[in-house]
Amino acid sequence: MLSNLNYYDSGYYQDGVGLLTSILMRYSEVGSVHYWREEHALKFTFMVEQIVDVTELYELLKPALEFFHKLEGLRMRLFDIKCRTEESICVVTITRDLSSMTQREVGLIVELLKGKYKKHMIFDELYLPKDEQIYQEEQISQMLTSIKTKDINKNIIALRDEGKVLVFKTQ
Repeated sequence: MLSNLNYYDSGYYQDGVGLLTSILMRYSEVGSVHYWREEHALKFTFMVEQIVDVTELYELLKPALEFFHKLEGLRMRLFDIKCRTEESICVVTITRDLSSMTQREVGLIVELLKGKYKKHMIFDELYLPKDEQIYQEEQISQMLTSIKTKDINKNIIALRDEGKVLVFKTQ
């Protein structure tokens, strides 16, 4: 379900919406994903039912992503982790620049978090057949390539709500 969207001739806005939607469809562990126009970056949120030590998480993710990017011949411009606790839930936000991001990196981040927090991650239990997983990964790769060097002129956010993906433009 798409809400509150205007489509622009360039197609980059549509690619941005498609990218966020595909990420949420492929990776059920991602609670929401936000395109941050000012930094040309993505913010991924994950929910964990335990206190998250930001320093410990940073020490897990940063070296792994730096090594991954070294192998890919890329360099991260922006990497940040923030956590906020709401009642007994810790909301982890990971921010990454789009210019060096790949679909495989998104998968790596998700797998590292799943390995670290195992049964404490909160996410929708979705069954996605293998061929659909591959299709969504290809879509993510294609759309990341499309918008990597192009700015989308609006901040947009995609989130899950009762099994649906909702996409909104934000201020």
